[in-house]
Amino acid sequence: MSLEDFLYSIGEKIENLARMIIRGITLFFNPKPSEKPPVHRFISKFMKKGFTVHELVSLHLQIAFLLYVLLAFILVVSTQEVGLVGILSICYLLYLRYYLKRYSGFLIEPEPYRVFYTGVSLISSFSFVGYVVLKKAGVSPYSYYSFLGLIVILVVVFWIYFKRKFGREFTYGVVEEIKGDLVRVFVHDDISANVKPGFYWLPAVPDAEPGRIVKVLVENRNFRSAKPIRIIEVYLSQSSQSSTEPKNATE
Repeated sequence: MSLEDFLYSIGEKIENLARMIIRGITLFFNPKPSEKPPVHRFISKFMKKGFTVHELVSLHLQIAFLLYVLLAFILVVSTQEVGLVGILSICYLLYLRYYLKRYSGFLIEPEPYRVFYTGVSLISSFSFVGYVVLKKAGVSPYSYYSFLGLIVILVVVFWIYFKRKFGREFTYGVVEEIKGDLVRVFVHDDISANVKPGFYWLPAVPDAEPGRIVKVLVENRNFRSAKPIRIIEVYLSQSSQSSTEPKNATE
């Protein structure tokens, strides 16, 4: 290869790299809904067999939020630097916005997830940054108590709003098998009903055949996820347990 060809190939690689960087930055700040599901190989290893893309997206949102809270707490305790805590919060909120716009289409009901994670993330960011600002200002203990009271009020108000707008005492599932007087139902992760994903044995009802979508009554429990207790409606349509069919069956 001649020197001219070598320099040309180097320039071409730099140009391609610059295009990739610009494209990535543009996509991050102006995300478009993806037609392909996200790939999280590390998280997928911890998911149970039979879980769908819906569960993958939901689990990623949970892990991202918990990581942010952990890192922010460490920064608050160790550095108490407003700038560092603020930068971390802004980066996380931008990533949350990107991820929700990019992959929320793979959630069965995306709106409750958008509202919930946006709300708790904003409250958390306000809490961490506000605490550091008060600490730096050297205010009296009563100011801390007032700030803590404000955070509690924000949490309670947001929780009441979320429960009234999105909360429900039922969820949807797919019948997997029948065994005597019981049916095994796969229930998706459902933030509106506060139900964890998994397989549940429920009392059998007429027409609850394998592959059919069912409406399931849940029992709310204090400080724990709700528990599916019985089937209250059976839909005649069949399901392949995709992340969208339970939603379509209810429309």
